[in-house]
Amino acid sequence: MFLIKSTPTYKELIHTIKTYHFSRINEKLMFMPDNFVDLTINLGPPVSRQLIGFLRSRTLQTGEIILSNCRSKGLTLQAEEFHLISAKIPAHYTRLFFNDENTMERDQTISLGIFPEIQTSEQFEQHLSQWFKNLPHFEPSFLVDEATHIIRKSQGDIKIKEVIEQLGISKSHLEQRFSYEIGLSPKEFCKIEKLKYFLANYSQYQDSMNLTQLAFKSGYYDQSHLVKEFRYFMDVRPREFLCMAGLTF
Repeated sequence: MFLIKSTPTYKELIHTIKTYHFSRINEKLMFMPDNFVDLTINLGPPVSRQLIGFLRSRTLQTGEIILSNCRSKGLTLQAEEFHLISAKIPAHYTRLFFNDENTMERDQTISLGIFPEIQTSEQFEQHLSQWFKNLPHFEPSFLVDEATHIIRKSQGDIKIKEVIEQLGISKSHLEQRFSYEIGLSPKEFCKIEKLKYFLANYSQYQDSMNLTQLAFKSGYYDQSHLVKEFRYFMDVRPREFLCMAGLTF
């Protein structure tokens, strides 16, 4: 029997809501994975959405809301114009949306329908608030909540052995719970958090540190270690990605 927390409130569920609105004619934009569940609505023209390393893409229609679990790879978007609103939900609430009756696939995307009446972030929030009220009762796992908290607090620079020692569980137990409740492995979750920390450091120290110094500061062994991780998640070198503004989505 797992320790549990009470059913989350709307404010606990929504970590952030961001609006992306700009024109880049038929240009591909690239975004990092970020260890959050996404609820996104497209208010602009149709957008082509494709995961790094996957051949198949899908089109996000005008007015369509999609739900996606924590991504294991980077993401590219392509459209004539981008007008998206995205709500970020912490990973340990994933099973609220992918309940026990549904098999959760890796990198799963579900369409929740088309809502032409939604035109602003305020209307999107109101829609989500009403939708959440109709979701089934949910009690997030205390174990996974604590594990993600430990990893995020370390900015991903922690060995899984240290995580399981702090929680007093086995490695296989933690991996099983992560796979079932989040859809990623604990190691993947750590690596993504470390990449996010690197981008935060780049944003703050790019004028005073070179890439090698930033790699060390972010917990990588050296610059080649950083490059290897970027190639795995984004299929490009860090400098190529940073030239595209270093956005996270």
